[in-house]
Order: sequence, then structure tokens, then C-alpha cells
Amino acid sequence: MFDAHRHFSHARASANALYATSKPGEWVRLAGMQHPAIGGVGALPERPLPPSGMLYDVLSRQSDLQVAEVGLDRRWPDAEAQQLFLLEVLDIAYILERSVSLHCVRRDGLLLSMLKRQGKRLPTLLWHGCTLSWESARQASKMGIILSFSPSLYSSSLAREAKRLTSLRFALETDFAQEEEDAYDTYVSEHLATFSQLTGSSSDALIRNNDEIRAILTNQSPAR
Repeated sequence: MFDAHRHFSHARASANALYATSKPGEWVRLAGMQHPAIGGVGALPERPLPPSGMLYDVLSRQSDLQVAEVGLDRRWPDAEAQQLFLLEVLDIAYILERSVSLHCVRRDGLLLSMLKRQGKRLPTLLWHGCTLSWESARQASKMGIILSFSPSLYSSSLAREAKRLTSLRFALETDFAQEEEDAYDTYVSEHLATFSQLTGSSSDALIRNNDEIRAILTNQSPAR
């Protein structure tokens, strides 16, 4: 199954997954990836954000890279700088036709309002680790955003909407961040089985859905 969001381990990146990064120091690993792995250029505000032009340069040199992950996080300072950086990166991704995986912690309403103000000038968007309220999830879905569910879903209030989740455009992700790769395949299988049981969807249907999401994120299929 395609994994819509994971992180690097010590092993070489070769899984059928979108590998997200959170700082420029990780970007060097994006050059050594093997198909079917997909690389994501990202930066999170837990440390000073780089100039957005750095992301542009990397994306311009490697046409198969996407943007993963960028966004807003209330835990870290300088909310204005976070918003400015995100808007600049969204514009870059729109121009270069790359998808963007969004990181959001306790800034759901602000992020939704920012995206709404952008109108049609938005790239393909995936809301990483989505645990929004049902109403906010519906709002995001109506805007064309792919809602990506990691195992964190199961401890959130959104899990109570299990039978309705698959009515929205969604993906499954592991958000795998362990150093050792050995546990990865089991992690994927357990997440797939748990989501299948929760929603009543077959594993085969979920795998097909994630394959379709992969095509959308890599600009191989219409986003809408």
C-alpha cells in the first residue's frame, strides 16, 4: 500500500511512500531515493525557517519532489513568520505544480481560513495526520484537500465518525518515524487492518484508494 506520509529511518528510502522532511539538513537524503519512494521537501517552525527560495531551488532541480511537510504550529513561536512562509511555499508549489503536505497543530481554523482566502490559487493539498472535527474535516474536503489519516486518528474524536470518513477524499499514512526499518511493514499492515475494521471498508478498496492518491500527489491524475 502507498503510505501518504512517513519519515526517514536509518535504511535507504525505498518504500512505496511519501517521505517527509522537516529541516534543510534532511534534504540531502532526498537525492538517494529509489522508486517507488517519493521525496518531500519540508521545513517546520520548531527551528528557524529557511528562506522559501531554498525550497524553490531544490524543487526546481528535482522534478519528482513534492512539498512535505510545511504548516502552522501553535507550540512554536512567531506565528506571523509561520504564516508568511507557508503562503510563499504554497505559491511556489502552485507555480511548479507540486503537491503540499500540511502540518497543523492547534491552528486548524487559521489554516482553513488562510487556504480559503487563496481561492483557486492552491496546489494539490494533503492534510497530514488529520484529527479535525467532523465539521472542519467536511469544510477541508469541500475545498479539495485530501485528509490523511495516521494511527493518531484512533484516539481522536474524529474516529467517532468512522462510517462517514470514507465519504470524504482521504488517504492513509503511517507517520512512521522510527530509526529501525524492521517494524515498518507490520506498522503499515496494522494501520490498514484497523482502519478497515473501523470504517467497514475492505483492505483492497483502501489500497486502491491510496494508489489513486499517490497518482494525484505526483501530478499523474486530475486533482479534482
